Amino acid sequence: MMLNTADGCDTARADELRIPSLFLWNDPIPRDGYANMAADELLVRRTEAWLRIYHWKSPCVSFGYFDSAATARSIFPGAQYYIRRWTGGGIVDHRHGITYTLTLPTPTEGHAPHPQASVLYRYIHGALARALRMSGVECSLLTHDAPPGGRACWASPVASDIVDGRGHKLAGAGQRRYRGAVLHQGLIQQCSPEPGWDSIFAHLLSPSVTAISSSMPWSNFETELHNLCVSKYLSPAWEDESHGRRKPSEH
Repeated sequence: MMLNTADGCDTARADELRIPSLFLWNDPIPRDGYANMAADELLVRRTEAWLRIYHWKSPCVSFGYFDSAATARSIFPGAQYYIRRWTGGGIVDHRHGITYTLTLPTPTEGHAPHPQASVLYRYIHGALARALRMSGVECSLLTHDAPPGGRACWASPVASDIVDGRGHKLAGAGQRRYRGAVLHQGLIQQCSPEPGWDSIFAHLLSPSVTAISSSMPWSNFETELHNLCVSKYLSPAWEDESHGRRKPSEH
């Protein structure tokens, strides 16, 4: 797969960025915010690359790793849950749009690390922009950061976000590295791609795609999901606005 220069991608890195194989998981179960965050973390711990398309059980707003629930509530009031993501990025209203996660596993011994975040962001969004255009959505990659518009993610498009012809943001994402692996959590809003866009996206990312539609992508998934929710995403430490960064004397 070669990267599309019209999308602002780095063609010199095309061979390095090729994903040899990819699991495409259309998660059929709408999950609450905590379970969705835990599911994404479980995927990035795997030794395979995954593209997960998923839904929300309850009205939810997520905020980046260093943001706060108080700020999220002030910008998007009325949601049922406000959940901190493990990735960065701004504050996102999940009551609208399509959410997906792409994970790239830790490179095996003898293989180079994944490219820096800006290169990966451009590569992933280049493929997504192509998939959206092939699915009836006119869009392109933003070539530079737009003027700051606040902590709401959609108010401040940045370079390599996907925008329509008027510069309105259609897709953005946050990333995190975990022991050499990559977690990329993305959102598509203010457009309606035709059915099958996700399969197109997956095949633009990888020449070998395995589709999964079961709620159990592997045998003990639900047990792992429950345990991670309880130990991390439902814990007081995760809800703490300092996110564990206080000194012992400050507790």
